[in-house]
Amino acid sequence: MTVIQFVPIAISVFAFGFSLYTHFKYDDKIKKQNALINKFTLDKLEKEAELDKKAIVEVNLIRGDKGKRIIKVYNRGRAKAKNVRVTFPGDPNVNIREYLSPVDINPQNSMEIYLTAFIGSPSTLQMEFEWEDGDKLDYKGSEVIQLR
Repeated sequence: MTVIQFVPIAISVFAFGFSLYTHFKYDDKIKKQNALINKFTLDKLEKEAELDKKAIVEVNLIRGDKGKRIIKVYNRGRAKAKNVRVTFPGDPNVNIREYLSPVDINPQNSMEIYLTAFIGSPSTLQMEFEWEDGDKLDYKGSEVIQLR
């Protein structure tokens, strides 16, 4: 076997070996990336499933004319907020019209509490609310809203 015959065989063997090395190296990288992607996807699905069980109750104030105010208690979560109870601790010194309490609030819906502020009413109003959802039975929250 002459050198001229050996060179093409050596180049072919080198190219084959290099392609095998490259294949296994990148195959490991791809497998590691797939494992990370699968872990990320599972974590995301677990968080989504957890959020599907939660109700998030928040309060928003809508100002009307002549001291009329509407307090919107809404459920920002994905689960039904059950037995939502709204209380006004102390003597709020505003005219609060009757509202249903406790009440169930579906996801992305709200209930309204109508009140009238008058001269001598405080500029802020303390509210406390409690609710239950599919995840937990005793959520509590409080918020101070600006009446003026």
